[in-house]
Amino acid sequence: TLVRTYEIAREWGVGMHMHVAEVKDDQEHTLREKGLRHVEWLDKIGCLGPDMQLVHTVWLSDREIDLVAERGAKIVHCPVSNMYLASGVARVPEMLARGITVALATDGPGSNNNQDMIETLKTTALLHKVTTLDAMVLQPEDVIWMACREGAETFGQPDQIGSLEVGKKADVVLVDLNTPFAAPVHRVPSALVYNVHGNDVDTVIIDGRVVMRDKEVMVLDEGALLEECRQAASSLMARANVPL
Repeated sequence: TLVRTYEIAREWGVGMHMHVAEVKDDQEHTLREKGLRHVEWLDKIGCLGPDMQLVHTVWLSDREIDLVAERGAKIVHCPVSNMYLASGVARVPEMLARGITVALATDGPGSNNNQDMIETLKTTALLHKVTTLDAMVLQPEDVIWMACREGAETFGQPDQIGSLEVGKKADVVLVDLNTPFAAPVHRVPSALVYNVHGNDVDTVIIDGRVVMRDKEVMVLDEGALLEECRQAASSLMARANVPL
């Protein structure tokens, strides 16, 4: 059951990740079956706490947002996926104003097509400006904070990742700002959110290990992997009798 799964997650100290109120039908189904809205039901059965990651949370009521804030649960915002599937728009500015931790994510490739976190930065900023009609909502620094520090909080590892500090893991991303899209750079946070793209990432270091240098992946044969993916996709489509 869900309750037992949450108990096991707590025993292992790993937290729990769950899609919640992604589309309007989710709420309507839970209301029919349980007589409560999604987050209200999770709270009733004891599955709403600081170690619970609630993904999407597009269709939350005021009361549900209050419950998330009170219980310290974390939100994972997937703006590109929500737009792609026409799910709706999560009330992220209100959640942040309530002190709720909101991390950023891409969702799966089937509901995004592009696992580009830098694209997600820009989409997050622009989506909430146009839905609130407030150009000052979610400044670049806010969005970067959500992607880095709020992500670390959501994973329950704020003492290990999420920022460059002595004693934390050396997770570093170097981005090339010397491009026609970014130059001239007046404010680095703004350039990172609004100007660059995923293919502008030059170097990636994970826990001190260089996994990409000069835009080349160091830990695998990228060409061979892409070819393997193409063959697997062709095989899958053939078995499904879907013409390419």
